[in-house]
Amino acid sequence: MIDEKSKNTKSRSVLSSLVFAIVLMMFPVASGVIVAMNDMDAIQGYWLQGVFMMLSISVPAIFMWITNMKPVQIGFVRVEKGSAEAVLYCLPAIAAKIGFLFCGMNRDIHTIVALAFLAIAIGLSEELYFRGIILSKLRTCFTIKQTVILSSVFFAAVHASQAFSGAGIFMVALTMINALLFGIVASEIVMLTKSIVAVIIWHTSYDFINWIALAQGTTEIVLVIIQSVIMITYAIYLWTELPDKQDCPL
Repeated sequence: MIDEKSKNTKSRSVLSSLVFAIVLMMFPVASGVIVAMNDMDAIQGYWLQGVFMMLSISVPAIFMWITNMKPVQIGFVRVEKGSAEAVLYCLPAIAAKIGFLFCGMNRDIHTIVALAFLAIAIGLSEELYFRGIILSKLRTCFTIKQTVILSSVFFAAVHASQAFSGAGIFMVALTMINALLFGIVASEIVMLTKSIVAVIIWHTSYDFINWIALAQGTTEIVLVIIQSVIMITYAIYLWTELPDKQDCPL
C-alpha cells in the first residue's frame, strides 16, 4: 500500500515537472515563431524573446501564490553557511567560460543591451522553473542524485525548442547535451548551497558571454573543448560532494 502510494506520488511529481517544462518551452517557441513570421531583425528578436521569457515567470508566480509557496522554499535565500567552500565558490563554472572574453567581444551597444536583457530574462526564468519549482517538487519524492538527473533531463529536453528557430538537428543535439551538463552542475550547486541565487547569476553571465564573444573557427572549438572538460570535471567533483545518505523523503 505504501509502495503504491509512493509510486503514485512520484508519478505526479514527474508529471507536474514535465508540465512546467512544457509550459516554459512554449514561450521561446511562440516568440521564435513571431520573429520568423514578422521577419524581425536580430535585435528586435532579442527584445521580443526577452519579453516572452519575462512573461513566463508569471506562471510559477501564480502557482506559488495559489499554493502559498514562499520564495525561500525554492531557494531565494543566501547560500547555506559553509556551502560556498563545498562548491569551490563556483570558480570552475566561471573559469569554464572566461576564456571566451579574451577573443574579442561584440561592441555594438544596441546588441549588447538587447542581449543583456535576454540573458537576464532567461537566467531568471529558467532557474526559477528548473532549479526552483521543478527541483523542489522532485526532491519531495526522489533522492538528491535522482533529482539532479531528472531535473537536468527536463532542462535538456526543453532546449530542443531550438529546432523551431531553424537550427539543424546536429546543432540541436549539441545544445541539448550542453544543457544537460549545465543542468547537472547547476542542480548540484543548488543542492549543496540550498540557494538558486548563485546559479541565476551564473546562468545569466554564461549566456551573455556566449552571445557577445567573437571566438570563431579553431579557437572556438578549442575553447568549447576546454569548457567541456572543466564542466565535466566540476560536475564529477560536485557529485562526490552530495550527501551519501539520500533516502527519499517519502
